Amino acid sequence: MRILRNTFKLKSFRSNQLEAINATLSGHDVFVLMPTGGGKSLCYQLPALCTSGMTRGITIVISPLKALMSDQVFHLQGLGVDVVSYSGDNDMSTNSTTNSRLRSSTKPAILYTTPEKLKHSQIAQSILRQLWETKQLARFVVDEAHCISSWGRQFRQTYQDLDQLRVDYPGVPIMALTATAKKVVINDIITKLGMTGCVSLTSPFNRPNLQYRVVPKPSAKTFLSEMSTWIHRNHPNESGVIYCFSRNNCEQVARELREKHGLKTDFYHAGMSVPEKEGAQSAWQRGDVHIIVATVAFGMGIDKANVRFVIHHTLPKDLDGYYQETGRAGRDGKPADCLMYYTFADVKKLEKLIDKDDLESSVPPSREEKARQKEQLHEVMRYASNITDCRRCYVLGYFGEKFDRRQCRNGCDNCVENQGSIEEDMTEAAINIIQLVQSARKSNFDMTESDCRDAFRGAETKAMRNKGYDRLPLYGAGKGIDRAVTERTVQHLLGNSILDTYDITNGAGWTNAYIKVCALHESLRICVFMLSCLGWFISRRRIDGESKGHDDGAQEAPF
Repeated sequence: MRILRNTFKLKSFRSNQLEAINATLSGHDVFVLMPTGGGKSLCYQLPALCTSGMTRGITIVISPLKALMSDQVFHLQGLGVDVVSYSGDNDMSTNSTTNSRLRSSTKPAILYTTPEKLKHSQIAQSILRQLWETKQLARFVVDEAHCISSWGRQFRQTYQDLDQLRVDYPGVPIMALTATAKKVVINDIITKLGMTGCVSLTSPFNRPNLQYRVVPKPSAKTFLSEMSTWIHRNHPNESGVIYCFSRNNCEQVARELREKHGLKTDFYHAGMSVPEKEGAQSAWQRGDVHIIVATVAFGMGIDKANVRFVIHHTLPKDLDGYYQETGRAGRDGKPADCLMYYTFADVKKLEKLIDKDDLESSVPPSREEKARQKEQLHEVMRYASNITDCRRCYVLGYFGEKFDRRQCRNGCDNCVENQGSIEEDMTEAAINIIQLVQSARKSNFDMTESDCRDAFRGAETKAMRNKGYDRLPLYGAGKGIDRAVTERTVQHLLGNSILDTYDITNGAGWTNAYIKVCALHESLRICVFMLSCLGWFISRRRIDGESKGHDDGAQEAPF
C-alpha cells in the first residue's frame, strides 16, 4: 500500500490487481485477463518494487512493440522507478551501460526487452543465465500475451519461442497478461508458456461507456468527407484514433483529413523510423495532434485516458483485434464512440491477402492457419453485417461472457434502431442443430462451429465429404434457411449454454475449439422438450409495411 500511494500515486487497487500481486509475490505463475484500461501494468510493476514475498531480483518484462516499451519506461522513470530497456534500437553505448548494470550490484528493478533480444542476443542470454544461477530473477512477465496465440502466428514469430523460458530458467515464476483472449486463446497461452497450476484472474470484458456502431462504407469520393463531418459534429478538437489497414492508407487519410478538412492529424505505421514514430506518438499524447491515423502497430498498451473515439476505416482482421483497438477509447470511464465502416469489398481484399501470404510474418502460414485466419475474418464480417442483435452481446459472447441485452442501455446502433423488430420461429431449426451436434459426437466427430453451420445447411463441399458430415442423419436439415439466420441460431445456442465448446491441442501445438451439447444425454431430451414447448425466436428488423409477428416486448430467446 505504501508503494501504491507513494510511487504510483494511487489510493486503492482495482479489481484483481491485489490478487495478481499477491500471487506473483508468492512465487506462483499468474495469468491475468483485464480489459484495456483495467490496470494490467500495475500487476507486475508494483511487485517488482517490493522487497517482501518469496521472489527476489529483477522483473523481466517481454513486450511485443518498442513503442509500448518506450511509453512504459518513460512513464516509470517519471515516477522515479529504476527501469531500463534492452532492444535492438538502443545504440551500442546504451546497451553496454545496461549490460554493466545487469552484472553489477546495483541492478535495476525492471528490465523491458523484446522477444527478439532474448532469442538472438548471446550477451542477453549469458546475463540472464547468470542472474538465474544466482537466484536474481524475480519473474518473467509476458505482456500482451495474446500474441502467442491469436497474433503470434502472423504478427511476431519470436513470440512463439517464449516456451523456452520455462526450459531455460526453471523455477522462475511467469506472469502472462492480456486484454484480449477467449477461452481457446487462454488455453493456448498457458500451454505454450508451460504455466502449471497458475493463478488465473479474469475480469469482465464489458466496457459500458463505449458506444458501438457499424455503418456502410461510403464511396471513395465521399468517404473522408463524411468521416470528417462525423468527427466535427461529434468530437470537435477531441482525441481519437483511426485504424487503417495499410501504411499508404494511413498517410493518405491523415494528409487529406488535415489538408482538406481541417483536422489535426498525423500517421503512425511500422514503416516509419523510430524518431518519426516517437515524434508522432508524443505529439498525439500531448494533444498537439488530435487524431492519430495508424495501422494495428499502434496503440497496444498506450496509456492515454481521454481518447473519445476510435474509427475503423477498414474491416479488422479478427474480433480479438477489434475489441482491443476499440478499447483505446474511453479509458477515463467517460463516454466514447467506436465507429466501424463496413463493406464486403474489404472482406474480399483481406481474403486475397491471406491467400497471397501477404502478412507480417517471417514464416508463411500453413493451409490450416489460412483457414483459421479466414474464419476469424468471417466472424468480423458476421458481426458487422448483423443489423439485429446487440453488438455488445455479440462481442462479449465471442469471448464467452454472457450478457443481458437489456444492460446495453442503447449502447450500440442495433439496440437503438431495433425498437420495432419482428421475430421468426426457429424452434425446429434449433432442435435439429442440437441433435446434429449430438449425432456428430456419437460418431466421434470433432465439429467446429463453422462445420456445424455448413453441415446443417448441407454445404456440398469437399471438406464436408472428407470429414464424413454428409453421412450424419440431419445433414442438410437447414438447407432452405438463410446462412445469416443459421449463424445467429448457433450463436444463440452457444450463448445460452445449450451448446458448449471444448478444446483439443493438435500436433503442431495449436488449440482448436469444437462444439458439443452442454447437457448430458438425459438432459438433452428435457432441453429439446422445453424448446418444443416454449419456442425459440430470432428477431430481425421489420421491413417497411411488414406487420408485427410477436409482441415487441418478448424476449429474444426463452432461456
